[in-house]
Amino acid sequence: MTAPFFIDAWSFSQGVHQLPEPAPGPLQAGAWYHFQRDAEATCERLELAGIPESAIDGVLAEDTRPRFESLGDGNFLLILRGVNLNQGEQPDDMLSIRILYYDGVLISTRKLPSRAIADIRRELEQGKGPDDLGAVVVDIIEKLHERIEDFVEPFDATIAAQEEEPEADNAVLMSLNKRLIKLRRFLKPQRYAIEAMIDSLPPLLADDRFDLANARDTIQRINESVDFYLEHVGMVQQYQTHQHTEKVNRNTYLLSIISGIFLPISFLTGLLGVNIGGMPGVDNPLAFALFCTFMVVLVAVELVVLKRWRFI
Repeated sequence: MTAPFFIDAWSFSQGVHQLPEPAPGPLQAGAWYHFQRDAEATCERLELAGIPESAIDGVLAEDTRPRFESLGDGNFLLILRGVNLNQGEQPDDMLSIRILYYDGVLISTRKLPSRAIADIRRELEQGKGPDDLGAVVVDIIEKLHERIEDFVEPFDATIAAQEEEPEADNAVLMSLNKRLIKLRRFLKPQRYAIEAMIDSLPPLLADDRFDLANARDTIQRINESVDFYLEHVGMVQQYQTHQHTEKVNRNTYLLSIISGIFLPISFLTGLLGVNIGGMPGVDNPLAFALFCTFMVVLVAVELVVLKRWRFI
């Protein structure tokens, strides 16, 4: 069953109040509409609302990286990513939030529910929340970043715990590395998108420059944390590889020393074990004892020589 295209709507033109599902046609200026991106009716309803096709393509595209695009006359398209906190989903499979401002109307779309958007809707229902469309955009950005930061922060303790282990769990380190790389794929473009929006600064956000600068600093700090954690994971993996290599080399060296010690003994026992006539000591009852004594002396001499040459 296809999900309905309409999720929620709020007007900010004459106080803050919730709106019903809009009728086909132009949307109310000064209002924020939140739509289901993959619903069948969404594209048609946006077309009926007079949204240009290029903007609709950006809002409904399947796989996009974060970006900011100025559409002229103060209109803009902003694509963001947030951690996926839905049940049964991996947070690092980041969900996409598209924000379109066009002719006084703010439109956001989602494919999967976002807790950041849900929090803003809940605050509006409680009479708190943003009081204009610019504040809605800033709130969405800030709440997305808060959840990304909350998700990334525990990685430091996990990496440190693995670093303190005598033998780190390589599966845990590989999982962390993979998740961090997936995050970095979208977080760096998100930083550039916020910077581009500040540089362009649409009139809608003219009074929110300071909040946007804080949002830019937050995403910059998150990016720096992700880069640091990736380097930290790499260092732990490198150290563990070095430790493993040293252990293998030490064991190999020990086996080589043992083999070197027993090589002359193996040669002599093999030589004297040849079953042909004329072998010395065959008729002497003390021959075996003498041979064993000689082997012990030989091993002692070898150990002294190896010690003097600093092989052991």
